[in-house]
Amino acid sequence: MAKDPKKQAIAPQFPSEAVSKDALQRLADARAQKNEAEKDLQEAYFFTRPRLCWDVKSTTSTKRNRDRESEQEDLATGIGSEVSEDFATEVISAFFPQGTNWVESTLDESAVVDLEPTDVADLKNEAKERDGKIFSAIRASNFEAELGDALDPDASVGTVGFWIDKPHNTRPISVQHVPVRELEINVECDGSIGDRFRVRHVRASKLRSVIGNVPLPEKVTRKIASSPMTKLEVVWCFWRDWSDPENDKWKHVLLVDKTAVHQSMLDGEGCLPLIVARFSPDKEFSWGYGPAIKSLQEFRVLDVITAATQDRVDVAIAPPITYPDDGVLDFEGGIEAGKAYPARPGSGRDIAKLYFEGDPDLGFYTATDLERRIRRKFFADYPEQKGDTPPTATQWVDEMVMAQRRIGTPGKKFWREGPYEIYRRFEWLLKKDGKIQDVSLDGQSIPLIPNNPATQAADNQKLQTGVQVLGIAKSYFPETSAAAIDERATIENIQKLAKDDVVVLRNQQQTSDLLQTVLGAAQDAGVVPTGGPQ
Repeated sequence: MAKDPKKQAIAPQFPSEAVSKDALQRLADARAQKNEAEKDLQEAYFFTRPRLCWDVKSTTSTKRNRDRESEQEDLATGIGSEVSEDFATEVISAFFPQGTNWVESTLDESAVVDLEPTDVADLKNEAKERDGKIFSAIRASNFEAELGDALDPDASVGTVGFWIDKPHNTRPISVQHVPVRELEINVECDGSIGDRFRVRHVRASKLRSVIGNVPLPEKVTRKIASSPMTKLEVVWCFWRDWSDPENDKWKHVLLVDKTAVHQSMLDGEGCLPLIVARFSPDKEFSWGYGPAIKSLQEFRVLDVITAATQDRVDVAIAPPITYPDDGVLDFEGGIEAGKAYPARPGSGRDIAKLYFEGDPDLGFYTATDLERRIRRKFFADYPEQKGDTPPTATQWVDEMVMAQRRIGTPGKKFWREGPYEIYRRFEWLLKKDGKIQDVSLDGQSIPLIPNNPATQAADNQKLQTGVQVLGIAKSYFPETSAAAIDERATIENIQKLAKDDVVVLRNQQQTSDLLQTVLGAAQDAGVVPTGGPQ
């Protein structure tokens, strides 16, 4: 019986060979960019996370034949991993403070200039509620759990990758850290990240768990069936479609074993699942220039000095000795701690120490200075008590403000490529699911501008200045300052700058009622005179 042609399965249509060639050429260009930064990346990982320094290229799968003993012996200093963790903590505190909305949507003032104040207030409340839904989705996902793994040590190296998607409708949004080994990027003419790729080498038998039910060409399916243990290169490719420059459109191509098996167009800001954020990037190079790469000179010298100091201490603790023999001392090969060397008899002692004293204190002092410089580059130079006299509270706050202000310069680009894009990605996914809508008035969408509220240094500076002004007013005008200063509004401003959500203020009516009750009780007790004649 002949099959109904309408019920026959439609053969999948795969992208043309030209699409595969275009994607592979773009991938080759991105890999050429990583080749220029390969040595810096490897050396930065060597000092911050040694086991990651072996694999930074995406051309091969992870190596397993590593010489762990030589890796541990080569590295003498361990400050790299310490300051890398501190820097990740500073990045979270500055750009992803827990429990707060680290991106805030504000209305485009040019779009609401003709609106009534009540309408503007309603739109602001609507935008605030919309932000609440977005950050509720962020906290419901595994973003905060994945953030620490992503930032340490990649943030110190200078480039951090995230993969944010919702593979299942019934589960929260999923966030994955994309290691540098899987990441390939290139830059546009303006220095922003353009072409971006995620490369994985997957065993053929596990391919479906990675790409889902995407149809595959016959040659790929045959290879999987014949060699299930072989590894296939899977590449998710994204590049900007400049045929429509006014709109944010991206082309997505999935490569399996160097063959394009799927392509699609992504539209709208936040449509990309692959997000890459960089510290201190150059317009001519795609990879970031993080504190670990900036500190390579100090790391190299510190490592040599630490090793030399350890060797000198080792010799001092277990000095080599000489013993009488017919041989002659020969130091051509150097001396080792705890060893015994033959010496010609007649020196006056049968057993003698053989130790040429150096100055290990010089090594300690030099290492301390280098460590201080490294901590400064990692923004981990917290205020220290350098002398016997402890610093005043004002001096301590001043040093903290200066340390926080310095991270703002390399952090501006990072915020735009990191927190801003992450916010936009969650926003795009929620809009796609119909869980949030655009803020609109009378059917017309009102544009929102995401801003960075995590300006802790500037806020601390304002808070410090305000406290100083408040102290001066209370000191010089104690009688009139209470009447001149609006205490409630001042406390609210202090809470806002300090980002405090612990202290709860009564509303204006409750405050007035309580004040009247207290004053009435004081007047009844005769503590406060009444307004009658004396």
